[in-house]
Amino acid sequence: MGRRLAPLALLVLAPLAAAQTDLGNLPQWHPLRAGRVAEEREEPPASMSESFYRRLSRTHELLDEDNLTEALDLMDRIRTDRLSDYEAAQLYQTYGFVYSQMEREGDAFEAFERCLELDALPTMVQQGIVYSVAGYYSGEERFRESNDTLMRWFRYEAEPRSEAYILMGANFAQQEMMPDALPYVIRANELAETPNESWRNLQLAIHVELRQVPEAIELLKENIGIWPDKLRFYQVLSGLYMETNNDEGALSALTIPWHRGMLEVESDILSLARLNLFLENPARAGEILSQAMERGHVEENFDNLRLLLNSWTMAREMNRAVNAIDKLAELADDGEFFHRKAMLLNETGDWDGVVDSCARALEKGGLENPGEVWILQGVALAELRRFDEAIEAFESAKRDGSDNIRRNANAWIGYVRDRTGDSSS
Repeated sequence: MGRRLAPLALLVLAPLAAAQTDLGNLPQWHPLRAGRVAEEREEPPASMSESFYRRLSRTHELLDEDNLTEALDLMDRIRTDRLSDYEAAQLYQTYGFVYSQMEREGDAFEAFERCLELDALPTMVQQGIVYSVAGYYSGEERFRESNDTLMRWFRYEAEPRSEAYILMGANFAQQEMMPDALPYVIRANELAETPNESWRNLQLAIHVELRQVPEAIELLKENIGIWPDKLRFYQVLSGLYMETNNDEGALSALTIPWHRGMLEVESDILSLARLNLFLENPARAGEILSQAMERGHVEENFDNLRLLLNSWTMAREMNRAVNAIDKLAELADDGEFFHRKAMLLNETGDWDGVVDSCARALEKGGLENPGEVWILQGVALAELRRFDEAIEAFESAKRDGSDNIRRNANAWIGYVRDRTGDSSS
């Protein structure tokens, strides 16, 4: 291809990258400067010799005919040492077009680099190539070179498009230079004709990475206003509220998608239920869990049913608590949940239910304090006026219980005998 030039980024662009980081002394054209004004590039002389013009025209004809090999051969015969900068720039630009059509991307952008190093094309053409090369560098993960090249493009661009700002910001983010990335990403989102979800997600990720939680929350609120059906925004917002100990905000962020039928992931639903419990809304927690289990979104396993039971118990919804405890009792390895059911039924005066639940608790076994269960059963039997059975239960409590249980059982035995007029000891 002829003459070899210095690498573009080292020759022209590195000083511009340095200018980018000096935020205290930005040049007038800098993309982050308020009221920026692009520089006007002096148009280079644009003239060709007749012979070069004919060869270049023939090359473009061959390109139009898709005769790429012949076009490349014709260009290879041109002696670049006899060309002006403008002619050489035109030649390298054409090399880039040919290589691109041949899907030789590396060769294409090497040619475009050489074209740009000459800085000899008209501004409109030059700017287009500069921007393309910046995109190529980014695609090759040469992020610093991409940003250096973009900075050159910004210098002469009167109205930079939002895509240039997001490319700059994304390049910085890829280098984990989040403070440098953020102002470009923000500017891209400000300039976007329509909200771009991926761009706003990048801004959100940077805010979170930099621990700018209030800014992240405000952005999420805006995103929810734009895309109210995107569940992820509610989920992230709830998590950020929890990080700032704003439990009411966290609850609200998950309640909205729940009411809209969007919340179907078990972990989200359990978080919503626990938040309601923590904020003393047990009835709402119970309703959420019950509906989610009916819809198949939350599994009826031991832990989830226990959470449901706690919700209904705290809400004083005894009948619904009993329904939950029946399922738990069958899953449990011991009789403790039958004992708990008996205590719930005791509060409602369902003495038959208490007697039955205590019996099932004792039958299943594994009780931490079986004497308490015998006492409870004895009390229910006494209320049913089944006095002999009640005394038997209290005697069993004395056998299986602690000293305190034995004293309590003796007191109940005395009470029952007083009621029946039996003074025997």
